[in-house]
Amino acid sequence: MGKPGVFITCDTFADDADSASRDNAMPGIRRSIIKSSEFYKLRGDVKTIRPLVEAAFDDIITAITTPLTADEADTAQEIKEDDGPAEITVTAESFLAAIEELNQQFVEKRWSDGLPLIPPTPERVIWMLSGTNRSPQEVIGRVNPKQGIATIEKIAINSVMAGARPEYLPVIIAAMEALTDEYFDDLHILVSAGSFSLIIVVGGPIAKELDMNSGIGFLGHGWRANNTIGRAVRLSTLNIGKVWPGANDMGLTGRVNPHTFYTFAENADLSPWEPYHASRGFKAEDSTVTVATIGGASPMQNFYGGMIGTWTAEGVLDNMVNDIIRTDRGLFFLWGVKGVGQYPGSGVGARNHFIVLFPELVAELKKMGFDQKGLQDEIYKRTSVRYEELSPADRKGIQTGMEIGVVPEERKAVFQEALKPGGMVPVLITPENLHFFAAGGAPGCAFSFSYFRLPPYNRIAVMTRLVTGATLTRAGVIEGKNVPYGA
Repeated sequence: MGKPGVFITCDTFADDADSASRDNAMPGIRRSIIKSSEFYKLRGDVKTIRPLVEAAFDDIITAITTPLTADEADTAQEIKEDDGPAEITVTAESFLAAIEELNQQFVEKRWSDGLPLIPPTPERVIWMLSGTNRSPQEVIGRVNPKQGIATIEKIAINSVMAGARPEYLPVIIAAMEALTDEYFDDLHILVSAGSFSLIIVVGGPIAKELDMNSGIGFLGHGWRANNTIGRAVRLSTLNIGKVWPGANDMGLTGRVNPHTFYTFAENADLSPWEPYHASRGFKAEDSTVTVATIGGASPMQNFYGGMIGTWTAEGVLDNMVNDIIRTDRGLFFLWGVKGVGQYPGSGVGARNHFIVLFPELVAELKKMGFDQKGLQDEIYKRTSVRYEELSPADRKGIQTGMEIGVVPEERKAVFQEALKPGGMVPVLITPENLHFFAAGGAPGCAFSFSYFRLPPYNRIAVMTRLVTGATLTRAGVIEGKNVPYGA
């Protein structure tokens, strides 16, 4: 508009503000910086905070009244990020010393996740690319926050550094296709102060070929495929998206699993159900990767199982129902809170639940007559609450949620019918908000992750992609790449 403005922030977020201004083609935006240490020492005391705030007024007034400079008025200020040199040379008195020097340089240049890396030599990258028949120059998408261009070759380079094998590469590519899909919200998970994370779930026959762990300890260490597939995705976000803790990744606690995300495979051998991706429009015999955003510092809710206490399928099912009612029903009133419910795509109170069921429990649920769809419908029904039990604030929040889009158009009739005496009001927007994965051993434990049904910055927070172009496995050899996002 040709008018000056000012961005007010605390110094803790000063680097983030500078980074974001470049991302949004406004590198010259004026800023007023408040010292975090002074502000937080005085937090909650209006009398002592007032002078600190008033001290910023002069800067703010000057910023919004001083005419723009020619550089500031330039609307084409996008700054391209430098990918760095195509090759670097590291020299030292010995091979081991050179490896140490490389790792130190990569940390300093923010090309590393802090763990030792495998040097991505040209020969090693060529070896990694032998796992796919896709062109190294093929562009699969852009990675936030810097909108870095993800190519097959760049993903291969990061896969080498992660310690992956070539046969893993098609799975890593599929995960990156999901992450960079135009509809997937990778921005929130990569930069939000909420310390969100990802699950990366491999389904289909390729998981067994790669010896991925889907049994006891499937979220743990000791399995090269699980750990390096997840780490390759993490390194790709660092080096292609150029995200860095405290600079533009403002996760306040970091990530509980910072190096590998939560990467595992479904246990197809022990589960009597079809794999998860069959419920997403794929064939059961397909090999796929599902990527989904999950909650922050304490993401898991345990529904029990194991080998110490006794459990029943009905008891575990009750725990799931009670947990969803407890966590989701309490947010009804927020649907109508200004700045929360009205925030585009916030989906507050409407969540996706990613529930991991151990095979023994799946077998018991099947005896009770439940497949995935039947279990979705059962939990959806059991988590609905009587209209008479809702507070006035709950009712108002649900009504507002229907008006502003928290409840999608195709579900409004369901809620309108329920919002009257005798009605049963759903806590879940739709049964499809429940996602079931069979993983773990015998014995095992059931638990869940959750996240907003609609993420803040884009349309989708869960994406499944077909594994394609594999050359070193029997699975995933089919041609093609992107499939419709709704599949």
